[in-house]
Amino acid sequence: MLGLAPALVRADTSSCETLYQPGDPALFKFVETRKALDYQQYAGRPIRNIDYQVLPVFNENNPNEDNWVYRSLNVLHIDTRHSTLKQQMIVQSGEALDPSRIRENERLLRRREYLIDAMIVPTQVCDDGIDLLVVVRDVWTFYPRTSASRSGGENSVGAGVTELNLLGTGQNLSLRYSKDDERSGYGVSYRVPELFLPHLALGLDYYDNSDGQLVSGSLAKPFFELDSRWAAGMYYTQTQLDQTVDRNDKVINRYQQESLFQEVFGGWSTGRRDGVVHRWKVGYTEDRNEFSAADRDPSMPPSDVTLRYPWASWQFLEDRYWTTSNISRSHRQEDILLGLQSNLKLGYSDTGLGASRNAVVYNAFASHTASAGDHHLLRSSVDVSGHYDTDDHTAQETLYGIAFRYYNFIDNRNRWYARVHFRGTHNARDDQLLSGGGNETLRGYPTDIQRGNRQWLLTVERRHFTNIHLFNLAWLGGAAYVDTGRTWDSKTDSPDADNRVLTNVGLGLRFSPSKFRVDRVGHVDIAWPMNEGDNIENYQIILRGSVDF
Repeated sequence: MLGLAPALVRADTSSCETLYQPGDPALFKFVETRKALDYQQYAGRPIRNIDYQVLPVFNENNPNEDNWVYRSLNVLHIDTRHSTLKQQMIVQSGEALDPSRIRENERLLRRREYLIDAMIVPTQVCDDGIDLLVVVRDVWTFYPRTSASRSGGENSVGAGVTELNLLGTGQNLSLRYSKDDERSGYGVSYRVPELFLPHLALGLDYYDNSDGQLVSGSLAKPFFELDSRWAAGMYYTQTQLDQTVDRNDKVINRYQQESLFQEVFGGWSTGRRDGVVHRWKVGYTEDRNEFSAADRDPSMPPSDVTLRYPWASWQFLEDRYWTTSNISRSHRQEDILLGLQSNLKLGYSDTGLGASRNAVVYNAFASHTASAGDHHLLRSSVDVSGHYDTDDHTAQETLYGIAFRYYNFIDNRNRWYARVHFRGTHNARDDQLLSGGGNETLRGYPTDIQRGNRQWLLTVERRHFTNIHLFNLAWLGGAAYVDTGRTWDSKTDSPDADNRVLTNVGLGLRFSPSKFRVDRVGHVDIAWPMNEGDNIENYQIILRGSVDF
């Protein structure tokens, strides 16, 4: 039996060395096996053959997973087709082995929601080349979905059926029903990642909720890999929505909103050169928002806005990645982009094109991630979007922000995490203003307890990852945290209960699924708010994520 390190075993011919083979138990241990392998020693060797192995959802060689329930689920599960994996390959037989392309191809495979992990290992190293084995592990992709959460005094439930990997082809079909304190409704979505051409993706969505409808479609060929040379696509989204704006459990505005977004674009790139990538796009966008009064007070709808504009964009990113584990998910490889990435988009909306105003439309984003040794990771980002009215000489609907995230790696199982951000708006619509409270900002307070055009938030968490594998379905972890922050209106800044600094502390369990691919790690938290007041309970029990079975 081969160990985790690729100990070499002589093959029948003296010119070849055999390394990992299909069926090796080490292939189920992605993190350890991939860490032990250095492709730099094989750089430049011709790639002779590429084979594929799809590991089952449950490892029947593991006594904890070798039972009739898990064996039955393996039989019922439709494995990812080898042809589906081949469509994701940028490494091809016949070319010289490039370690950086091997790592990139692994990252591309790990992005697929129907795979829990992926790696590429050598099977034979010979005088005339090297053979590779693409190893992936499927997740259970067909399941009914139920979800329930309570946070900030609000409840939500959901149900549906999802197939993430239809017949092993990578296609995604989802039917959903949801209900919370603000809306209820159903929806259907369908995704085809490869339509006629490699990486030409089709997306269709339809949602019919009690407060409106959404219809959207997309057909796009993105920059799939770092060395991609062109991209093109089109997007369409139409929504009808009954907007209700709350603050501290009180309705402060109602109105109806009809939106239409249409965009076409084409892009080109020189590919990856000297470790960096430059990409350019040009396109045309229509972004229309029309508002009308609701049939109940208070109702003060914003003014209608239609922007129609050609635009150009530039993207820059560095080819620097760090692959590690136990940051946001347990026992799974996570790919972290290091260095600088940025995107700048500029357009001009003209009334001659049917727009409601002449304006410069802008959108800019930049982030930088730096690591210091093996124990520190700092990510900073800044962004701004909106448009500048050239007739009134004023900035409109501007949103901007700056954020910092810090990770301290105490050891393989223990982490410190801190996040601080500041966000602001200028001349923003009611539906674009910032809100504080609930899952994403202050977990111990009701959703929308504060509302305004300025916000700051600080979160500190002490995370712990364990080797406890509950029913061999999810890894168990825990966290203790403190949230503190404030959301307020800078135009009417006053020290009342609606915009004071709020703080909560909390404890929670984290469940990182090992056989299912959910949107986020499951959370069970209890948070205690430090500030008392109206609509603030003594504590909040927070359930996040979904229960899939």
